Amino acid sequence: MPIAIKSKKLYSEILGVSSDQIGKYVLLPGDPARVPFLASFFADVHAVAEKWTHVTYTGTLNGQKASVVSTGMGCPAMATTLEELIRLGAHTFIRVGTSGTIQWKTDPSDLIITWAAARDERTSLRYQPISFPAVADVDVTTALMNAASALSLGHQVGISQSKDAFYGEHDPLGMIGSHALLEKQKSFERAGMLCSEMEVSTLFVISSVRSVRAGGIMMLGGSKPETLQNVSKVCAEALKLLVQWDKGS
Repeated sequence: MPIAIKSKKLYSEILGVSSDQIGKYVLLPGDPARVPFLASFFADVHAVAEKWTHVTYTGTLNGQKASVVSTGMGCPAMATTLEELIRLGAHTFIRVGTSGTIQWKTDPSDLIITWAAARDERTSLRYQPISFPAVADVDVTTALMNAASALSLGHQVGISQSKDAFYGEHDPLGMIGSHALLEKQKSFERAGMLCSEMEVSTLFVISSVRSVRAGGIMMLGGSKPETLQNVSKVCAEALKLLVQWDKGS
């Protein structure tokens, strides 16, 4: 079983962490290499575990334990990581990702806060039919927007595409059915969709099913180091706001 009981604590064999090592508030980057930097904006931070693609750091924000856990790439990896963390007691999640732009006039330094996602993947179908929307939590989205505004950082709020095939977007002419792929991209662009990534729709659907909160914030592909610094600041401030609101203050 992925979750075991060790000394009256829940333990995740997949993540290599126990319930007392994970905060209720969690940032979810895909890339394990980004975990230490994201966590550096926490207080009292320390490395917890490293297993497969999952690197875990935990610290505090406003006195509340919070963690950063890498998921790896794609919706199946997101689903597995999220389910494990929920079973360990986490309840608030922010996906911190890299995405490709769909609106080509978007400033590449802008951060993209996703309030909903097109379910252009198959993992979330195991949880809900395609007619069920992939929508972020209002409080988490509001916290991200407020944090970005307070820090005077450029950002946009909108819809993303979550897909299974990376090269279906980046090399559509090399794919079978290239015409349909190109037409889909044009349709998304005309409809105002902002970006394309590979995880957030499954995060939103599972969070709805499991009655937890989730939001997403994306950097555009090829982001500069300062963009990672900016998104890290926004995420830390957003979690601080959520902790404050949850305390009723």
